[in-house]
Amino acid sequence: MWAKHKQQSGFTIVELLIVIVVIAILAAISIVAYNGIQQRARDTERTSEISGIQKALELYYVDNGAYPSVGSDNIGYELIDLSSALVPKYINSIPADPKPTAGSYNYVRGAANATSYGIRINYEGRTHCHRGVNNTGIGWWSLSAC
Repeated sequence: MWAKHKQQSGFTIVELLIVIVVIAILAAISIVAYNGIQQRARDTERTSEISGIQKALELYYVDNGAYPSVGSDNIGYELIDLSSALVPKYINSIPADPKPTAGSYNYVRGAANATSYGIRINYEGRTHCHRGVNNTGIGWWSLSAC
């Protein structure tokens, strides 16, 4: 008579490898999706922060008849350079880029009549653009408007 073999239950090495590969693929997809969501959230935060700065600049313009100068006109400066002109009267603080390695906000005021300005926004997930008033097509001001 044949000896009865006791069947062993469990997973084979091939089955375990397949499960590990499927889990790794799902993890990779999740990480990529999460990074994209973070990027879009920071871009949305940038847009919101610049809207606040624009409101402060308009209030400054109403009071002073010109947009603030932070140095030589038609030269880009860091947005933080507006602190002395805007903080605390027009805005509580100048916002910093949510991810400084992505770039920073830049401010430029047009020459002479000081009735123009531009703010460059360096986005992560979409094309860089600018916001402002009476912008002309020179330098980074020629970027598309946001």
